[in-house]
Amino acid sequence: MRQETIENYLKTIYNLSANNTMLVGNQKLSDKLGLRPATVTEGLRKLHDLKHVIYEKSYGTRLTASGAKLALSIVRRHRIWETYLTKELGFGWDEVHEIAEELEHIKNDKLINKLASILGNPIYDPHGDPIPDAKGKILKSNFIKLSETKVKNNYKVMGVTDHSSSFLKYLEKHRLIIGAFINIKTIEDFDNSIILSCQKKELSISAKAAECIIVEAV
Repeated sequence: MRQETIENYLKTIYNLSANNTMLVGNQKLSDKLGLRPATVTEGLRKLHDLKHVIYEKSYGTRLTASGAKLALSIVRRHRIWETYLTKELGFGWDEVHEIAEELEHIKNDKLINKLASILGNPIYDPHGDPIPDAKGKILKSNFIKLSETKVKNNYKVMGVTDHSSSFLKYLEKHRLIIGAFINIKTIEDFDNSIILSCQKKELSISAKAAECIIVEAV
């Protein structure tokens, strides 16, 4: 099993497991990796043999301590690269994910730590995702999904969970970018869509989009 493949599996399992707090089912992992379920099952068995994961066919997969450590190092590389590409090279937040997918496999801690230092050791990437420090620790937060907000309360956009170019362009179009302040006007009973105000403009956000926007109460 190629090292790059191992890293892709471990990073994806970590991201799907809510920071390694939940078991990840095979179908969910298969969908995210874009691989056939049978291929994923074989890959998980190999990772189990390498002691990176504990794989139970009927229940799901979780990372071992060594697997989580490796996954966090990959996540750190990815998010540092995204931040560097955005802040230092001027790439848009809708452009950096795919580039970072390639750069994250450069295994050089000195390089990543140097980039982090140049950037001022950021704790969040351009999408609002927390960046693990050099020891793999992640800052805890009180962030919630936009779908969990309450009417009449004020919030600040802190991140997104969907990094697709189309979604990020959608947010930019409506100025729902990192740091934007919003007020919840109405939550529709029929479909849970949210009417909010952002920069003096009222917007209707679908329940699906609201699940992918991370906010903090202010």
